[in-house]
Amino acid sequence: MKYSFQQKKRSATYKLFNKGIDATSHILLALYENTQMAREGFLKNCPQYPGFGLARAVFGKESYPQVKKEAIRTDLSRLQKEGLIKKDPKQKVYSLTDKGKELVNYIENRFLILQELWDKKFRIVIFDVPEKKRYWRDFLKKELELMQFQQLQKSVYIGKFPLPVSLIKEIEADGMGKFIYIFTVENIDRQDEILKMLSE
Repeated sequence: MKYSFQQKKRSATYKLFNKGIDATSHILLALYENTQMAREGFLKNCPQYPGFGLARAVFGKESYPQVKKEAIRTDLSRLQKEGLIKKDPKQKVYSLTDKGKELVNYIENRFLILQELWDKKFRIVIFDVPEKKRYWRDFLKKELELMQFQQLQKSVYIGKFPLPVSLIKEIEADGMGKFIYIFTVENIDRQDEILKMLSE
């Protein structure tokens, strides 16, 4: 499990969902929609709404924020160094690397789940991860918080939406399934209280 990259993906997603779009997400979403783009394309589109599908879904046409051109220039260079985008030296256009695509897919996957109509079922996650796997416990907590789960008791979280398939696969691939239990229930005690907690 690539924990540093996982942390970066989660951090970028949390920031986008809670703080809005910035130069980094502007670049990544643009390349996700357009496959490739010259630097002038980012700079030309940044003052106004560029029409990116995922960005439009997250922010809406009227609330798409302005992104400073200097931040675009800086982040183009930084994202290249981080291996998330690459530049064709001949055509002088940028495109996403496989790593960059993985990051945007991560964002899109979680956003789409949270936009689904609630099926009136609760998801309860119970885990008892050994201390030597503490990094997994911390990772799981952050993933649950990102998916709007709330803590009911120690190592017990509840939410309204299913966990991403990619996360379930990671749990199984790392042999963590024996420490983590996921329940889907239709009826639960103190439902009004729990719904209020989940809406906060």
